[in-house]
Amino acid sequence: MLPIPGVIFLLFFPANLCILRQVIWGQQLTHQLLAVGMFLFCIEQARMAAQDLQQIAMAKEQVKDNRLDTFLKITTSTIFIELLGFYTASIWLGWGSILILLSQVWFNLVAGVKIYTSPAIYIQPWKVSERYNVLIADVLGLVLVSLWMLQIASIQITWVLFGMAIAYCSIKLVLFLKYVFFAKRQTI
Repeated sequence: MLPIPGVIFLLFFPANLCILRQVIWGQQLTHQLLAVGMFLFCIEQARMAAQDLQQIAMAKEQVKDNRLDTFLKITTSTIFIELLGFYTASIWLGWGSILILLSQVWFNLVAGVKIYTSPAIYIQPWKVSERYNVLIADVLGLVLVSLWMLQIASIQITWVLFGMAIAYCSIKLVLFLKYVFFAKRQTI
């Protein structure tokens, strides 16, 4: 059987290629900028999906906890909604964006645990109140995409959404690099 990252790659890659097509051959700058943000976001969400599923699999091997089953269902449903959104975005960028942002709201409202796999596996409760900033950003994104679809101040909204996507991906990249370099230093 194909490993989790391989399956996730096969699921996300075609949608991401179609979104990239909109970046290259898009008719309007606003559409192209939003597609660039969506392209980067798709890569990051695929990475997160693979990471979450791998953490759940590792945790289930070592820990017997019903919360893992619930978290797996929530994660799987979120990935399904994200994929639906990314494939929709490859045809209708606005509607796909709304589906993707709704998947983020869904996950951040119902995921009740966080899994830590290093140095030992443990499951920590994760309150919604700890995710208010993320939820506010998701709702703001929903409002802005809705306004973009209605063509209200579309160029300004496009730049804000593009900036949000770049900021999000930059933060994730910095955290990833910090983890990679920090983990390497500990093993020396």
